[in-house]
Amino acid sequence: MKYLIITSLYTSIIVVTTTQSELLPILFSTAGILLLYWLLSHSLAMRKEIAFLKEENQYFMDSFRNIRTPITLLHTPLKSTYSNNCPDIIKKDLSLAIRNIDCLNDHLTRLMDLKQIATHSKRMNITEHELGNFLKNKISSLKDHAANRHIKLEIQTEFKYASVWIDQSKISPVIEKFIKNIIDHTEYSKKVIIHASLCNKYWKIKVSYTGNENLMKCYKCSGKHLIKQKTESKYYFAKSALCKKLTEICNGEILINNSCHTITLRFPVKPSYENVSERSLVHIEKNIEEEKIDALFHKSSQKRNSSRPVVIMVDSNEEFRSYLETCLSEEYIVRGFEKGADALGYIKGEHPDLVICDTVLNGMGGDELSSRLKTSKETSIIPVILYGSHIDADQRSKREASLADTFMHTPFHVEDLKIEISVLIRNSRLLRKAFLHKVFGEHFLQVQPVEIIKEATEGAKNSLINEVKDYILERIEHEDLTIDAIASHLRMSRTKFYNRWKTLTGEAPTVFIEAIRMEKAHELLESGKYPVGTIPEMIGLKDVKNFRNRYKEYFGITPKESIKKK
Repeated sequence: MKYLIITSLYTSIIVVTTTQSELLPILFSTAGILLLYWLLSHSLAMRKEIAFLKEENQYFMDSFRNIRTPITLLHTPLKSTYSNNCPDIIKKDLSLAIRNIDCLNDHLTRLMDLKQIATHSKRMNITEHELGNFLKNKISSLKDHAANRHIKLEIQTEFKYASVWIDQSKISPVIEKFIKNIIDHTEYSKKVIIHASLCNKYWKIKVSYTGNENLMKCYKCSGKHLIKQKTESKYYFAKSALCKKLTEICNGEILINNSCHTITLRFPVKPSYENVSERSLVHIEKNIEEEKIDALFHKSSQKRNSSRPVVIMVDSNEEFRSYLETCLSEEYIVRGFEKGADALGYIKGEHPDLVICDTVLNGMGGDELSSRLKTSKETSIIPVILYGSHIDADQRSKREASLADTFMHTPFHVEDLKIEISVLIRNSRLLRKAFLHKVFGEHFLQVQPVEIIKEATEGAKNSLINEVKDYILERIEHEDLTIDAIASHLRMSRTKFYNRWKTLTGEAPTVFIEAIRMEKAHELLESGKYPVGTIPEMIGLKDVKNFRNRYKEYFGITPKESIKKK
């Protein structure tokens, strides 16, 4: 077809030059139709080829995904056997098999990430990562590749702890390709040092090169300036269209400095993207229901001043603790402690929403702190996240003894920690609410304290409330009517009565006593039989001025206005 079109075009030109001008439009029309036919057929063929390649690629990736289940079924029993007592010869073989299965699993994960890139190329899944840990993991995964050329790969960071916000699935292939290019074009048995640094807006990894022309061929200059005319120029991946595209999506840049002989890969610390999937934040609303939940579960020492949950952070490493506090402070109110004993005292007094703790602390260990919190009636409901090292020999026993809700291995991603915090706090609130609904009914949390009092006055079914109400009414004229007197009448200790009453009503007994006095005063005033001056003594309040103030605070009107209203 291609030769037919070319031949027809040449024929048309020759005929045009030798024939009359009337044939010119016909000849050009014929040539144009043939050319258009070729373009359409070529376009259709390309579309079919692209569709076939996409289907083939999808089948390939789905096949690898199906491999993960048998790999897991192999990995789990092998690791279990390795952990048990077995001969050293067998352990050596098992270790080799487990390492290679882990390597295969990593490759499968990358393929799944590649599939996500192909399916959702423009959607960004931005998560927070500790930069040093993230880069060290990348370097560690490429050490085998470097070992093939007997190259020693190292990373040096100019920071202790630093947070960056990235889409790991999209940025990882770029970093790996960047480092692999350096490894592949470095002489055998050399040492490669990657420098990682952080400024206000950008983080970067930089490598020195000594005029390696082969390495330079991996990149193309994106500007029109000659290399000699500009000290530092922007480049892009010359031999990888995928990495070039991913670099652009992640707002990354490749900078080559010809005077210093350095190649730099740079990304923004906290970029702003469209189509970003955001994680929903935990907020505890200020309403009757939430306040009652807090009150019933011993958060009575202080009312919430913020919708942000309170999180306790316990770690003896001051730098790491400060880093985590900074990471979490935007979403949570964070209180940091160095010692487990200090944290325990604060937790018992304030009842936070969650506790995060390291296993290794000064004095009381994190596993002991978690165990004490979980075995105490007052604090067992508080979620606990415990974290520790992979290499800790007593890790399993500590995990079991701690009774912690979640155990995380260090190093961990900050975003993983945030997700665990969010899930545990939400679940804890839902469990508390479900428990109260189950015990007291679905409408219990919506009932106002005044409504509870009215129900009790009208004859509520709860025997304790009725008994307390009757006792208060019998002795309402006594000014010294106290919680101790009521508890003694019920043959309970003051603490037991107080806690039981708080569980039933969500309020202190003094609130109920005050409400009964005010309701009785209102009843006496409405009867019209008694002047305002005599009412205080009848309800146990001798000071008339004090009575008027408390009556107005309770009903919103004065005693005289209450009579007039009648």
